[in-house]
Amino acid sequence: MKTEIRLVNAEATLEMRSRVMKPFLTPQECRNPGDDDPLTLHLAAYQGDHIVGIATFLPEPHPFFPQSQTPYRLRGMASDPSVHRQGVGRSLVNEGVRHLVQRSCDLLWFNARQKAFPFYVALGYTMVGEMFDIDRIGPHKVMYKFLAED
Repeated sequence: MKTEIRLVNAEATLEMRSRVMKPFLTPQECRNPGDDDPLTLHLAAYQGDHIVGIATFLPEPHPFFPQSQTPYRLRGMASDPSVHRQGVGRSLVNEGVRHLVQRSCDLLWFNARQKAFPFYVALGYTMVGEMFDIDRIGPHKVMYKFLAED
């Protein structure tokens, strides 16, 4: 089935954040600081009328990258298990990066779950720093990519 990436509001991402990423929280408990910032970008992958993937891109610096002028953080990236390995995640990240480059973003960073390392490495992201554990979620590392207009 064809997948369409659309801009959405934060509310549209909450059910999937809860169901796929944090099943121990209600959808409303899955709100992130910065969700309502006017510079925050929320994307959803739709197949028909159903959301099958989400990604949020927030303006946020990271101490590992003080040289970055316009850093963004990828947060709340998830896809429904029924569409894993079908390019939905790749499409979400690539569309987000396209928007960020238009906003002169120079760095995209995020805390990646250990099981997602191969996915992000395949997209050209690099790990930095030590592994750390997020309560009830598991091992993570910071990953990043410097962005440039092509």
